[in-house]
Parts: sequence; structure tokens; C-alpha cells
Amino acid sequence: MFQNDGNGQSPHCYQQDRQIFKVVRKNANQCAIKNHTSIHYKNQIFIFGGYDSKKNHNDIHLYKDGIWTKCKANGKIPESRNGHTATLVDNKMYVIGGWLGSGTYASKDVYVLDLDSLNWTLVNTMGEVPGPCNMHSADLIGQLIYIFRGGDGKDYLNDLHSFNTKTNIWKLIQTADNLRPPSRANHSSSVCQNKLFIFGGWDGSKRLNDLFCYDVTTNKWIELKPLQSPSARAGMCMTTINNKIYLFGGSGPQTTCFGDLQCYDPIQNAWTILDLQDEESFDKARAGHSMTSIGNLIYVFGGSCGSHYFKDFFIIETDPPPNISVVSFNNISINQYFRSFYNQQKYSDLIFIVEDKQLYAHKFILSRYEMFNKMFEWEYKNQQQKVQINDCSAYIFEQFLYFIYTGELQYDQYLLSVDFYRQLLQMADYYLISDMKMFCEKQLSLLVDNSTLPKIKLYAEQMNASQLLKFCEWYENHNN
Repeated sequence: MFQNDGNGQSPHCYQQDRQIFKVVRKNANQCAIKNHTSIHYKNQIFIFGGYDSKKNHNDIHLYKDGIWTKCKANGKIPESRNGHTATLVDNKMYVIGGWLGSGTYASKDVYVLDLDSLNWTLVNTMGEVPGPCNMHSADLIGQLIYIFRGGDGKDYLNDLHSFNTKTNIWKLIQTADNLRPPSRANHSSSVCQNKLFIFGGWDGSKRLNDLFCYDVTTNKWIELKPLQSPSARAGMCMTTINNKIYLFGGSGPQTTCFGDLQCYDPIQNAWTILDLQDEESFDKARAGHSMTSIGNLIYVFGGSCGSHYFKDFFIIETDPPPNISVVSFNNISINQYFRSFYNQQKYSDLIFIVEDKQLYAHKFILSRYEMFNKMFEWEYKNQQQKVQINDCSAYIFEQFLYFIYTGELQYDQYLLSVDFYRQLLQMADYYLISDMKMFCEKQLSLLVDNSTLPKIKLYAEQMNASQLLKFCEWYENHNN
């Protein structure tokens, strides 16, 4: 079992190809809080309940377009609580259970908030009611909310119930082999491809890092045993994006908190730890927070670490722009010596003629590229040759040749246009100059905006610029 490395991060020795996810921190106009819930509806995030170190809450806070609003609800308003769950079904938020702050047991009630009218209703439920629920989990599959009960305020439990949101009927889920995860509370859960995943939690004596999956089609639990797993923890959150499950944070032993983002791939049965890159350095390690995904963005709200309660929130981009690789000048077989021979007659055995302009070249330097190598091998003799270039301007060919000799352009590349890089990319593609092609892809990616996207994407398709095409597709998906 891995231990915390002292920086709120799980050890990442099982990570190979590291991805870097951007994190943007924001301030929230609400009290510092933990064990609340958040759900996403119509590009809005609704936060309900929670505990602020002194008392429970039953407020509703709405976040939309960077603005926080405290909402005034009506109807049968739930008592203040924490450790409840909130589940979105159509235009309604189902709040189940939670700790009310007094008595032996937690709440067993089901409340529904109409998110359009902000009207609360206490649901009259029927069937095999699970009883008090606290630090449990709730996940929607179809029209059924699956509750893995966790605690009831007194004991740690492991019963699974479904709640039919059409009929308001509870059902106890019983499997043929009676296999189910060990009892726990303060675990995390998420649904991926109609399967319910349960991770970690607290069993009354220790924190856990096991992973179980319930398949609704087979009505069976199985324990998944990845080669490596996150450190044992409780109070973390999970969410599913593009058939992968993301886990953030949680509390470890001796009031240690984690600030790591990890990703579980159900197909590979493997965890991966992901690097988080902050715009500003801040403490992300926490537990008892909430986590909500909108598209490829993860919103993390509040939480606590020890006695410190957070009132901030931050956004994690899980689909960063593709990285376009470029071979650096220091890693290709050119140096200052080759640079001194650019367009110099000394030792020249080749002359390019472009628009009545002569450019001196050297077969030895050019021959490291396959296209030129074959040209020299089959078409030209050892004596100096003149080659007429008719398919580009002298200006473009000068830049093309200068890059081959030096690994850079003669002018400030940031001042050059889309059309310039299009022509240079075309030359690099035709002559199979891979390092120049990557360079052009990188520079064109920096020029992509809503007006240039269509033509740059077309250039990428026409010139087999796979890195640039991938970037254009990413930009298109994130700006429509």
C-alpha cells in the first residue's frame, strides 16, 4: 500500500506517460463548508447543505457564468444536514439522508427539488426502505437511484438499494451469490457504462483503497484488483468523463489530506495519476469536498483538511490541448558549423534557382533528408548541379533552406502569417522534412482561432499534418 509523500500527493511510481491538467482557482461567495453536495443542471451548479465546523446548512447556492447566487426556495424545505447525497434526475434534484446534527441515527427521508421552480417536496416512499443514510453514495442508472448505504449514524453498512424515481418505490438489491463489498462509509462512487463503481472509505477502524463494481445487467458484485491503487482514503470524490473515472482528494491517516487527481480506466483496469498545473500555487489537498463535471471540466468545491475549512473552488481541465512535438535545434544533426555554410559558394556542389535567384547548397547537409538523398543518388552526379525550383517563391525557399541549415527561421516566427506557414508546411511535406513539418504544425497551432480554424484544419488534412489536425479537432470541440 502506498503512503502519502508529504505534499498531499499519492506516490506516482506507477505512472508512465504523464499528462498535465490545468487548474484554475476561484473564490466562492459562500461560507467555508464540507460534506455538502453539488449537481449540474443547464450549465449551472447547485450546491446544497453541508457543515461549516459549527452548524449544518440547508441553503441552496447557484453558480453560473462565474457568478454565485444564494437561492430562495419554497415548499417543504429539508432540515439542515451534511453527509447526504444529491442526484440529478431530469429537472429534479433528489436529496437522500444525511446527518441532522442530533439523535442517534441519520435521516432516511427523500426530498426532491424542482430546479426550475425551486420548490421542495418531501417524497412519500414505499417498498423496502433502506433506513437512515449518512456518508453513503447515490448514483443514477436509467431511472433508478442506487444507494450503497455506508453509515446510518451508528453502524457501518454495505447494503445496496435502488429507488425508482417514477414510482417512488425502494427495493433491496440481493445478489445470487450474496457477494458484496465490506461495510464502509465516506466512500466514493461513480457510474461508467451502466456499472456502479465503489472505491475506498472508512470501515470504523481503517481507511480503504479497494475497488468494487456492481453490474446491473448481471446483478453481480466483483472486486477489481488493479496492479496499483491510490492510497487508502475517505472523503474523496469521483466522477465519470468519457468512460473514465476521475478521483480527487480525500483524507488519509493522521489528518493527512490528498490533493491528487487520479484516473481509472475500466477497460485497462488501471489507475493513472495525473499532474495538475496551477496558474497560482495553492493548497488543493482536502476531503469532504464536492466534485461536479460539466463536459470535460471538473469543478471542486469546498471541503476541509483537519480543522481548516475551504471556501474556494477550482476547475480542472481534463482535456487539455494536444501537445505538438517539435524537434529542438540541439537535438538535430546541425550546429553552428553548418550554419556558416548557408547560401555560401564555399564547397557548394548544388545551386537552386528560384525566381532568377541563385541559392548555394551542399549535398552533404541536405542528404540527411530522404527526399534529397534519393534525388542526389539517382539524378545527379558529383559535379555542381543547378536545380530549377518552380513551385514556390524565392522568399519561401530561402526560409526553407535556412531552416535546414540552422533549425530556425531568419525572421521572428511570431510575426509571420498563416499563409507563410502553410507554404512552408507544404514544402516540408513534399520534401519529407519531418522536423520542419513539426515546427510548422506548432506555429500554425498558435494561430488557430475561430476565423482561421477552417483553413488551418483543411491544410492539416491536405498535408498529412496529424498533430495539427488533432489540435484543430480539439479546438473545434471546445469552442462550439
